[in-house]
Amino acid sequence: MSIEQKPGKMMTSFLLSMIRTYLNRRSKIVIERNDTINLQPPYIILSNHVTNWDPLYLNLFVKEPISFVAGDSLFRNPLLKRVLDYTGAIPKTKFKSDTRTIRSMRKAVKHNRVIGLFPEGNRNWDGNTEPLTPATAKLIKMLNVPVIIATISGGHLSHPRWAVDHRKGLISISFVKKWDKVELTNETPETIHQMLTEALAHDEMKWQAEKQIPFIGANLAHYLERYLFVCPHCEHLGQLESNNQLFHCKNCEYTVRYTPFGTFEEGKHPLHFLTPSAWNKWQLEWLEARMSESTYTFSLKDHVKLFSADTDQPFAFICQGNLNWTEGGMTLVSDEGKSYSFAFKDLEGVNIHLHHHLEFFTDHKQYQIEFYQPRTSAYKWLQVIKTSILLDIRSANNE
Repeated sequence: MSIEQKPGKMMTSFLLSMIRTYLNRRSKIVIERNDTINLQPPYIILSNHVTNWDPLYLNLFVKEPISFVAGDSLFRNPLLKRVLDYTGAIPKTKFKSDTRTIRSMRKAVKHNRVIGLFPEGNRNWDGNTEPLTPATAKLIKMLNVPVIIATISGGHLSHPRWAVDHRKGLISISFVKKWDKVELTNETPETIHQMLTEALAHDEMKWQAEKQIPFIGANLAHYLERYLFVCPHCEHLGQLESNNQLFHCKNCEYTVRYTPFGTFEEGKHPLHFLTPSAWNKWQLEWLEARMSESTYTFSLKDHVKLFSADTDQPFAFICQGNLNWTEGGMTLVSDEGKSYSFAFKDLEGVNIHLHHHLEFFTDHKQYQIEFYQPRTSAYKWLQVIKTSILLDIRSANNE
């Protein structure tokens, strides 16, 4: 199958029936509104992105098979590539311009497909919609098809990106036809970007504050250190550790309990933040402030695996070794003693695949750093890279 030829109805119905049965056992799924019921393709669905199951959540309630735009890393797996090709998925290099994606989306419209796109470019970490990829506005204007805004509520709380275990609760989905064909023709890309940002905005904890729905599961705080890496009590970096429902600092014993409502309860020492989102906002501000200080130094070091890939080829293992943060870059020294250095200013398309793969382009190659030890934080490294690049830009602008 391909973009031109939709998957067979019988096979699609059979697969979705099995998936529906499985997902309904995991969570109660409620459709608040569905404007796709009588809508004929082509059209595009834009959605917030909170779990790996989002494409299936959406396609369960849309009568047409959706041709999703998916990260090209997924296509590097030969078996998964066959599945994605069968469904008509469109490969996209994350956070990097990709003309083949534009050509494929044009083809999808020509063949009356429903296109699915997650404009954040990646799953968010705290249930808050992240800044949208700016190119999305230009794509919407170019395609000139009806736009459906899908909102998934409860998805983040059912399985936070940093977590391993699923939590059973309510997932609410809405499909709202926001704009019809030609409605955005006379708008500028900047105006469309702002309109999309407002339409896709979702705050999971604000939604939860109104609903108060428990999400039940085991080991609720497990691996929260993949996301939160600075202790708010002693301000030490990399000393946080999870254990069942508890999350504590090994340096000062600051402790909180993560509840089924996605909030924190006080443990040892007064509570600093009620939610992981509020904690993260503080730690990112803390990181920028510390990295702005010329006298401040800190050590980042993790044992990782390094892979690389040429265009459209599977990742090939290079080595494993210690990844170290250096001023303006990072260096990986393999267990055999060979050194690989990457200057932050030379990296393109920096992103996290799943929760433990840091990916980027440099020297016409794609690299992947795998943080294979379960408690290590790829998110920490991503934020250090982003902050370093931001500070360099500010410094250059002030010169």
